[in-house]
Amino acid sequence: MENFEKLAALGAKGVAGGSMAAWLGFVYFVRPVPTGGIDATLHLAVAAASFAVFGLMAAAHAWFGHQLSRGAIPIDG
Repeated sequence: MENFEKLAALGAKGVAGGSMAAWLGFVYFVRPVPTGGIDATLHLAVAAASFAVFGLMAAAHAWFGHQLSRGAIPIDG
Protein backbone atom coordinates (compact mmCIF):
# COMPACT_ATOMS: atom_id res chain seq x y z
CA MET A 1 0.00 0.00 0.00
CA GLU A 2 2.99 2.29 0.48
CA ASN A 3 3.30 2.88 -3.23
CA PHE A 4 -0.30 3.96 -3.61
CA GLU A 5 -0.83 6.12 -0.49
CA LYS A 6 -0.30 9.43 -2.28
CA LEU A 7 -2.50 8.38 -5.19
CA ALA A 8 -5.22 7.17 -2.82
CA ALA A 9 -4.99 10.45 -0.86
CA LEU A 10 -5.37 12.43 -4.07
CA GLY A 11 -8.36 10.30 -5.06
CA ALA A 12 -10.06 10.76 -1.70
CA LYS A 13 -9.55 14.52 -1.85
CA GLY A 14 -10.91 14.49 -5.40
CA VAL A 15 -14.04 12.71 -4.22
CA ALA A 16 -14.45 15.36 -1.51
CA GLY A 17 -14.34 18.15 -4.08
CA GLY A 18 -16.50 16.22 -6.50
CA SER A 19 -19.20 15.63 -3.93
CA MET A 20 -19.38 19.38 -3.27
CA ALA A 21 -19.67 19.97 -7.02
CA ALA A 22 -22.43 17.34 -7.15
CA TRP A 23 -24.24 19.11 -4.31
CA LEU A 24 -24.07 22.43 -6.15
CA GLY A 25 -25.44 20.71 -9.25
CA PHE A 26 -28.26 19.18 -7.24
CA VAL A 27 -29.14 22.55 -5.66
CA TYR A 28 -29.15 24.13 -9.12
CA PHE A 29 -31.35 21.33 -10.48
CA VAL A 30 -34.01 21.75 -7.78
CA ARG A 31 -34.07 25.56 -7.94
CA PRO A 32 -37.39 27.40 -8.14
CA VAL A 33 -38.39 28.32 -11.70
CA PRO A 34 -41.03 30.80 -12.87
CA THR A 35 -43.14 28.09 -14.54
CA GLY A 36 -43.71 26.12 -11.32
CA GLY A 37 -41.92 23.77 -8.99
CA ILE A 38 -40.91 24.49 -5.43
CA ASP A 39 -40.88 27.88 -3.74
CA ALA A 40 -37.80 29.64 -2.34
CA THR A 41 -38.38 28.51 1.25
CA LEU A 42 -38.61 24.85 0.32
CA HIS A 43 -35.55 25.26 -1.91
CA LEU A 44 -33.52 26.50 1.05
CA ALA A 45 -34.78 23.63 3.20
CA VAL A 46 -33.86 21.07 0.55
CA ALA A 47 -30.44 22.68 0.07
CA ALA A 48 -29.71 22.63 3.81
CA ALA A 49 -30.92 19.06 4.29
CA SER A 50 -28.99 17.74 1.30
CA PHE A 51 -25.85 19.59 2.42
CA ALA A 52 -25.84 17.46 5.56
CA VAL A 53 -25.51 14.32 3.43
CA PHE A 54 -23.11 15.68 0.81
CA GLY A 55 -21.11 17.67 3.38
CA LEU A 56 -20.58 14.67 5.65
CA MET A 57 -19.51 12.57 2.70
CA ALA A 58 -17.06 15.26 1.59
CA ALA A 59 -15.71 15.73 5.11
CA ALA A 60 -15.15 12.00 5.54
CA HIS A 61 -13.26 11.75 2.26
CA ALA A 62 -11.19 14.84 3.06
CA TRP A 63 -10.27 13.26 6.40
CA PHE A 64 -9.37 9.96 4.73
CA GLY A 65 -7.24 11.87 2.23
CA HIS A 66 -5.48 13.71 5.02
CA GLN A 67 -4.78 10.47 6.88
CA LEU A 68 -3.44 8.81 3.73
CA SER A 69 -1.22 11.76 2.86
CA ARG A 70 0.39 11.60 6.34
CA GLY A 71 1.45 8.04 5.63
CA ALA A 72 1.72 5.04 7.85
CA ILE A 73 2.53 5.53 11.50
CA PRO A 74 5.31 3.15 12.55
CA ILE A 75 4.45 0.82 15.42
CA ASP A 76 7.27 0.21 17.89
CA GLY A 77 7.14 -3.15 19.48
